[in-house]
Parts: sequence; C-alpha cells; structure tokens
Amino acid sequence: MALIKDEAVVLRRLDFSESSQVLAVFTREHGQQRVIAKGVKRATRQRASVGIDLLERGDIVFSQRPGGEDRLSPLTEWRQLDNFPHLRADLARYYAGLYAGEAAAMLTEVHDPHAGLYDGLRAFLADLATGEAGVLLTRFLRLLLTEIGLQPELSVCTSCRRSVAGDRVLYFSSRSGGAICRDCEPASVEKFQLAVGAAGVTRGELTDGQAVRAALAMLDYHITEILGRPLRVARSMHASVVRPISAGG
Repeated sequence: MALIKDEAVVLRRLDFSESSQVLAVFTREHGQQRVIAKGVKRATRQRASVGIDLLERGDIVFSQRPGGEDRLSPLTEWRQLDNFPHLRADLARYYAGLYAGEAAAMLTEVHDPHAGLYDGLRAFLADLATGEAGVLLTRFLRLLLTEIGLQPELSVCTSCRRSVAGDRVLYFSSRSGGAICRDCEPASVEKFQLAVGAAGVTRGELTDGQAVRAALAMLDYHITEILGRPLRVARSMHASVVRPISAGG
C-alpha cells in the first residue's frame, strides 16, 4: 500500500459516522481524490470534534492500494495550512467559494491532475479576502472550463463561423460550445440569450458590474447544461453574488 503526500483543498464532505468523514479533495499533483477520514471528528482534551471543513487547505497523506483507485483511500494525516476565515465573514465570498469548489468537484475527473487549476483555486480562495467575489469567481470558472477543454467560444458564431464581435443580439449554446448569431439562432434548439458584456469573459474584459453579472449567468447556464442539472449551491450563489452586483450596477 503506497502512501501519497500532497497539498489539497477540501471540495466536498459527508459525515460518514459520528466520528468519521468522507472527503472529496483536490490535490495539486494527483487531481481529485476521495478519502475517508476515520476518527477525525472525535474530540480530545486538546481539540473539539469539528472535523475537516469545506474549502480548508492542508498537507495531506493518504494510502492507496495498487488497483484500488476506485475505492475510498484512507486518510492517514491532515495538517491544516489555511481555513480562509474571510469566507465565513461575508455571504458573497462564502457562496462564491462554495460554488467554485462544487464546480471543480463535479467537472474534474478523479485521479486527473491539474496543477495549474489547483494553483488557481488556491489563489482564488485567498484573493476573496480583498477582491470582488463576482469578478474572482468569473475568472476562476473561466480557468476551470479552459483546463477541462470546455471554455466557450464567443468570438465567432459556432454555426456559420462569422465574427460576432460587434453583434448586439447574441445567443449562447452549450451543446455547440459557444456563440450563436441572430441568423443561426432559429435552428438552435438549446440556447441562452446573452446579456451585453457576457462575451468579454473569454477575453478577461469584465469592465463593470453588468458585464460580471452577464458572464456569471452564462457560465452558470453552461455548467448546468454540461452536468444536466444545476449545482446545489447555484441558487445561493445567485442570491448572494449575482443579485447584489445587479443592484449595485
């Protein structure tokens, strides 16, 4: 049985028993892993029984048998490096972080390393301390979709290949992987009308609150279509991140 050491962020957790948890963690060198943390919630004289928290970052050691990659790996060591306390102090930051974590958990494959994505997630969670949650979440989701090969193509119509840079009326099709112009829109069954500013997400042009709101709406739609259902935290993310952007302009 091999011992694997890495750095990780907790994406999902499930209470397995009174003292144990099942965790989905995103590691830097080994991708997403599913581990069982036995006894981690057991209280001691020195420590309360809090377990390991969502979006916590730490050094991880887990064991894995050859050929046992599809099974839960026993967690043998966890040393917290950062629990990003600023996330619990603000709803927009908290739900932006939860949305990013759930999106990463659902869209990446187990045992598929993405070191650049891990670094991006770590920076995103840290930057939420001072940055605007909507802007940071949009940038992270763009990185995530690029890493898995599903970044939207918004510079040309994916049907006729005409440039849509100056179009005021534009649609997006998740199945087509990008923009649909007004002329091609009637033939597209699955589509979403883009608000002004949404196309700037692929170029990093998020110049105002309206553009950020439009980009987040499109990215959430795209992720929902990819998965066949909305993320569990999507409604809370819209309420705490998207709507305040709209109200503030």
